[in-house]
Parts: sequence; C-alpha cells; structure tokens
Amino acid sequence: MQLSQIIYICENDQEIVKAFKKEIKEYLNNIKITGGKDFFVKHTKKMDEFVTLIYKYILKKTFREFQPPFNNIPISIIALGSYGREQLSIYSDIDIMIVYKDIKAYNLKKIIENYITMLWDLGLKIGHRVHEIKDLFPASNEDITIKTAMLESRFIFGSKFLWFEIQNELNKIRNFNKKEYILAKYQEMLNRHKKYPISMEPNIKDGFGGIRDSNTLLWINKVIFNYPNNTYLIPKYATQKEFKEYRSALEFLFKVRVYLHLVSKKKIDTVLLAYQREIALNIGYTDSPRIKAERKFIKDLLKALWNINTFTSIVIKKIIKPYLYNYTFSQIKKHRIKKNYFICNSTVYTTFNNNETFKTFIKSLIDLDFEKYDISIVSNLKEKNFTDTKTIKKSLFYKKNLFPLLFALYQSQKLEKIIPPFEKIKHLAQFDGYHQYPVDIHSLYTVKEIESLKEFNALNETNKAVLRFSALFHDLGKGRREDHCIIGAKIAKEYSDKFAMPDSELISKLIKHHTLMSNIAQREDIHNDKVILSFAETVKTKKFLKLLYLLTIADIKAVGKDVFTPFKASLLKTLYQNTLYALENKDLINKISHRKRKEKLLTAKQDFKNLPKTIQRNLLSSPSHQLFLQNSTNEILTITNWIKDTKTYKFKFENSRHFTVHICKNDSLNFSLGWFIDKLSKLHLNHLSIYKIGEIKYFKIEFDKKINEFDYPVIESYIKKAFNVKLHILEFVTFKKGEFEIDCHHSQNYAAMKLKTKDKKGIVSSIIQVLDDFNISIEDVKISTQKNIVRDLFIISKENGFCNKITKILKRLCK
Repeated sequence: MQLSQIIYICENDQEIVKAFKKEIKEYLNNIKITGGKDFFVKHTKKMDEFVTLIYKYILKKTFREFQPPFNNIPISIIALGSYGREQLSIYSDIDIMIVYKDIKAYNLKKIIENYITMLWDLGLKIGHRVHEIKDLFPASNEDITIKTAMLESRFIFGSKFLWFEIQNELNKIRNFNKKEYILAKYQEMLNRHKKYPISMEPNIKDGFGGIRDSNTLLWINKVIFNYPNNTYLIPKYATQKEFKEYRSALEFLFKVRVYLHLVSKKKIDTVLLAYQREIALNIGYTDSPRIKAERKFIKDLLKALWNINTFTSIVIKKIIKPYLYNYTFSQIKKHRIKKNYFICNSTVYTTFNNNETFKTFIKSLIDLDFEKYDISIVSNLKEKNFTDTKTIKKSLFYKKNLFPLLFALYQSQKLEKIIPPFEKIKHLAQFDGYHQYPVDIHSLYTVKEIESLKEFNALNETNKAVLRFSALFHDLGKGRREDHCIIGAKIAKEYSDKFAMPDSELISKLIKHHTLMSNIAQREDIHNDKVILSFAETVKTKKFLKLLYLLTIADIKAVGKDVFTPFKASLLKTLYQNTLYALENKDLINKISHRKRKEKLLTAKQDFKNLPKTIQRNLLSSPSHQLFLQNSTNEILTITNWIKDTKTYKFKFENSRHFTVHICKNDSLNFSLGWFIDKLSKLHLNHLSIYKIGEIKYFKIEFDKKINEFDYPVIESYIKKAFNVKLHILEFVTFKKGEFEIDCHHSQNYAAMKLKTKDKKGIVSSIIQVLDDFNISIEDVKISTQKNIVRDLFIISKENGFCNKITKILKRLCK
C-alpha cells in the first residue's frame, strides 16, 4: 500500500527506486516457505505487484494528469518461463515479454525503454523480450526456445484489449508446425537425460525426472490439445492414482528447489552434497540412530525423480504416437515378432493396451532378444497385477541381454516384487567418494557391464546365469549394519534356491569375496609369492577365479565413468594371470622360480643375444627382482635397449593410455625423486617402479590419466632441476606411527611397508625423501586412494639395513 501511494505522490526516480529496493529487501529477508507450488504462486504474485507498480509509475510520470485508461495504452506486460507458469523460485530469473501495437498517438518505445531501465535499477533479475504484435509470429519461428516461452505466456498487466489480440497470435504460433515442434521437444528431453543422468547429486530442473520433464509434458499438451494444465489428461492418458503420485512427487521437487535456493543463496539446480543436510533439516527430516536425515531426504528425492520421469515418459509417448510413427500396415507387420510385439533397431515395443497377464507378458519378454525397451513395456508392467511364478524365476537369469528387462522391471516398480530384498537398496545413496550412482542403479549397471564383456560371451549358459545373478545381488547387503559382503552372500544363497539357480554355494562365495580381487590388485604386491598363494588359497579353482575376475571388472566399471582405467585393468589382469599360474604350478610359486623362468626365456631370444656381453651380464645379475616379475621378456628387452647407452641421464614420456615418465641415470648422479614427484602432485600418481641394471638406475613413474602435451616442457624442466641441485620438499607431510604396517618377512630380498592415512598432498614424495636420507632403496610403490583414504604399498630393498633402521625411519616420518 505504501508503494501504491508513493508512485502517485513522488516523481523522483531515485526516491522511487530506493523505496522499492527497501521493500524488496524486507520481503526477501522475511520470506516464509509454505510448501512448494504454494510458495511459487505467492512469490510470483509478489513479483507481479512490483512489475505492475513500476509500470503504473512510468505511465503516471509520462502522462501526468492526462493519463488514459490502461486498456487504451496498447502495451501488455506478459510473464514467460517459470514466471509465466507461476513456478518462480527465490533466485529464478523474472522473464517478461512486452508486446505493443505501434500507433502514432503515443511514444510507446520511449515508455517501454524507461520501464525496462527502471526494472533493472531495482536489482531484480529481469529477462525481457520486446515485440510489436505483428512480429510475434515471425519471432516464434526463429527458435524453438522462443516458441516455447510464448506458449507459457501469462498476462500480468496493461491493455486487455491488446491481450485479446495477442492470444489470437499465440494460437497461430501454437498450431504452426506442430509435428516439428513436438518431435524437437521430445528429442530435447532425451538429450537432457543423457546430459544429466540420475545421480546422487541430481539436477532437479534439467536432469532426469526433473521439473523440465513435467514442463515438456505441459508444452506438448498445450500444442496438441491447448489444455491449460496437465490435469485435463486424466483419465484418458493416465489414471487418477498415477496422476496423484506424479503431482505429489512434483510438489516435493518444487519444495526442494525452494530450499536449495534458500540454502545456497543463489540460483542453482544441482542438489550438491554440501547442501543436502541443511535442505533435509529445513524440510523436516530428522536423524535416526541408523540413518542420517540427508540420507532419508536423498532417497525420497531420487524416488520422486523416477516417478516424474516414468509418468511423463509414458504419457508423452501416448499422446505423441501419431506424430512419432507414420508406418503403413505392411511396414508395421514387417517388424512384428508376435502378436502385440514389435522389434525395430534392437528395441522392443508393445501396444499400450496389451491385455496379457503379468506372467504371460514377462514370459514373452524373456523369450525375446532385445537390447533396448520402449516405454510402452514399462507402461504395461506398471498396469499389470504382479503374480509370483517359479517358471519366470527359473528362466529369468538365463535370458540373453537381461539388463534391458531388469531395468524395465525396475522402472515399473516390479523388480522389488520379484526380488523383495531389492526394496532395501532402492534409491539408497552411497556417499563414499567412490561410487557415482545409488546402490540400486550400480547393481543394475553391473549386470549391464558383465554382459558387455567379451570373456562373458565365451562362457557356457550356466556360468552366464551365475554371473548375471551375482552381479545383480552383489550389493543387496548394503544399508544394513553388518558387512554388506557377508549379508549379501546370505541373501544370494537364499534367493538362488528360490530361483532354482545352479551352484548356490558358488554364487554365495562370489558375492562374499566380490571386493577381494580389487583390493588385492590395488593395495598388495601382486608379484609376491605369499600374496598370490594366499589369494589362490581363497579362490581354490580356476573356474571361481575366472568368474570372480569378470565380476570384479564389471563391478568397477559400473561405479561410474572413467573409474576403470587401463592401469586398473592391467593390475587385475596381472593378478589373474599370476594366480592362475599359482593354481596350475603351486610348487613353483616363488620369486626365484619366476625370475629363473623369465631369465631362461630371455637368454633364448635373439634380441638378447645381440646385446653386448656386458649388458647381458648386468641384466641377468640385476638385484631388481621386480624387473623380471612385473615385465614380459619383450618389455625387459625394450627397457634394456633404451638405457644401455646412457652416459649421464635421459628421459622420455609415454602418453598413449595414461601418462608415464621414463627416466634412467648413471648411479653416480644424484636425482631428487621425492622433489620431482612433489612437483607433479597435481597429477594422480598410480605406480612407481625403480630398477637397477649395472650402473644404471631406471625409474618408471605412472599416472592414472593422459595429460596435455603442452605440459611437456614444464615437466622436462622439473627433471633437469631434480638433477642439477640438491632440492628439498617445501611441505613435509608427517604421519602417525599407527598408520604404518611394516613386514620385514615380505620376501627374501624385500620388505613391505603399508600406509593407511587420510589423503593429502606430498605423501609419497615425503616418504621417498626420508628413505633416501637413510640410503634405503625403493623398488616399487603402489598407490590406492578410495573414500579419501590412502592405502599405499612400498616394496623396499633390505640392502643397507632397512629392517634395522625402522625405528629411526618412523621417528623421522612421525615427528
């Protein structure tokens, strides 16, 4: 009321702006959150007031006492976007369109210019379009985004006479090129799902199941039917119950977006981990003894996103069918596999009114070979009453390309009916700094990855079924107090009997040990006889080793993009081959035997015989057992040929699969390895090997990813500096004594030092520096970081009395 009065008694723009800014600030500081959509509507109406009052002030200032009625001034102010839909959040942009009809009586452009300038002066996030009414239709055809914005037009204030004319133009825009627009919006939705897939930090606006999915349904609905909202699609395209669940999920998303903006104090659409607890507490979630409030919140949020995506995908597909497909009867018949089922481009389709029972429907899908499913499959699965059947269970895991069917069952909320323990992990987040997906999606993706492996296709059908079952069940023990591997093994044992799976003991053992191979490969010395024999004792058979190897690869690949690196693949393959050799030759599994066998193979090669005799002797007498254990004979010869002519030092870079620095030097030269590694700490060090051949020392420093070749000169300069001066680490990391585990009986020539500590910069470089000060040689370093915890393994030569110097070394490291 004060603002309404002041605009008529004051003509000073600065005073007006000051008064409005004060009012806006007070409003935002005292804002009260009431629900989701309810808040959006109230906030939208409040912004309407500010936008309207400023326009009234501009007209009063322009016309003074001769101001005509608002309807007689041919300007209409229209809300667009979320503002037009009355879904305006706290930090959302306020998008308006100003439409005018150019007549000679008024200087309309000047009025509009003054109006926009004053809106900007208020500090509101105003986005605006200005069109003469005759330009609306041409402008809408310039870009699909402009047309979409215009479809959401909502009259705020101005000339209602002009608004009637604008509505006629909007109808022309709506009816123009319907098919092209509908297909473009549908494809846009599919692209958004790829760009922002479901994750534990979801984008609730543009992502999978986000508010844009609901908007897309509304836009397509408006173009086809011109319904004012999606309620009018009931009951023809969805049941009242389905719509109620969808609206409830959408209301939850609206509420989350309000609190996300409130907590972050900015416009943001991704529910980042940093904000989740505060949002959860604001909404009303509380901690329980076992589950934190934010975990409950993110589970409900993921559930809402799936609900919205499934509902909108089904309804959109139903209403756009006439625009998507334009086949003749003969063309349709060509793709029909059986009654009501069609396969095109490896995708299975069915009619939306398939009247088969659940049992018959599932049986048909198990019998069909397909790589993708149409949303019509999910629609039918949702509508059908679940009936438990042993016949389905017995054949389910023998299905070729099982993953698409499992995902369709998941999306239709039927997978947990078939496998009740799956309900426990559904939408269960795992914020461990490692997994990128919730437990349920990770489990499904593990099935997908297992079926994509070449080695999987070579297995017999029984072993394939065992692996599919193990992949789906391997994390079903999560979300409980006990070790998920042990609980999962018990669940799998119980349900493998219910599903009539072969060898339930094998399945149970695979799930119990599904993390073992990865942990050993990344944290242990996989060339040590004790490590390999211990692992071989657990796996016992070549069959179990093979299945565990494939399950481990699929499990890591399903964690997320770029997690399964070539380096990890190499570690797993080496562990697999070494263990396979151990199972076949238990009496030969020791380092000396391995080395002698490798030496015998070397001396038989012509490339070895071509080497100078001195080099041959130096190679065979090398004290570095790891040289022979970690490399093939061809790799050993490649290293030897490269270093044989070294006078002082040389280096080279390898950047094919991941970045590797090769350095060799005369042993008389000092090289500050710790300093050099510290300088490259921004790269993630994966592995470090140090070999000695004669008077030459060779370093192989491996990182986990490729780098830009523009960085080569910088790294070259670091290498040269590490040789030229005595350098010291700028930041020395200190440790706790309990973080080290030292085994002086690791092997005849080597000790092992294991480190478990929080991740921080300079760990490896600090340890190398200390060991170098004590004249202790490192032969191998394996780096493993997970959940922000470092588990590094150092293989250390016993020469120069390492085991006698342990106390002093630890004192230096831990001071």
